[in-house]
Amino acid sequence: MTEIKPGSSSATPDQLDYGRKKTHYQTVKTAAGYDAVRWSTYSRQWSNKRKLQAIAKAIDTASSLKASIRTALDIPCGTGRIFSTLFSRSIRLTGADLSLEMMQVARKKSRGIQSLNGFIRCDAETLPFHDNQFDAVFSIRFLFHLPAEVRKRALNEMTRISRQWVIVDYRHKYTLKYRLKRLQGVLGLSTKPYQRVSRQDIAEDFLKAGLELVKIFPTFPLFSDKWVILARKIK
Repeated sequence: MTEIKPGSSSATPDQLDYGRKKTHYQTVKTAAGYDAVRWSTYSRQWSNKRKLQAIAKAIDTASSLKASIRTALDIPCGTGRIFSTLFSRSIRLTGADLSLEMMQVARKKSRGIQSLNGFIRCDAETLPFHDNQFDAVFSIRFLFHLPAEVRKRALNEMTRISRQWVIVDYRHKYTLKYRLKRLQGVLGLSTKPYQRVSRQDIAEDFLKAGLELVKIFPTFPLFSDKWVILARKIK
């Protein structure tokens, strides 16, 4: 991966923003306070609960299709946001993240959990795992932060190391908020870009990575722009 540093004349705004985020999460201060900030309000806790429920539905759907998930990679695992959902289904889990600081928090929270296989520090664009190593790869609250070319490489890597499933989330355009933002733009009331993807955009992303979209799990139809998506590797 070619590292583009802040201030580089060749970097796009998306690349610079991504670079700043990568730096931000690799600090002790951010990692230590992440959970307290992220789940600081009832609405955030409720939103997280809905996200975890959608992830659980994706796992259960995979099982119903006679391809149960027994081993998985969570990339980036952060402080272990989705761990409890996976542990409750007896999934043997490996956590991976570029941020050692975030993984240290996750390790402390998961101490004594037998189904935790360990942690690996790595970049999602170049995953240090064998082909078909895991039954599933999970990547939550990540892909929509990535510039298009980085997202493509990350999805390719997730597909490569998965035997069957890739479970991710996207921010989509089928919400009342998106329609309102578009109307504001048409009326000249807002000039700030508000980009969200369509189902077709997601399907195309998956096809390029060698995946097929199996099922979408909305977290809160019409109001939340977050979808958890179960995708299957095309053999």
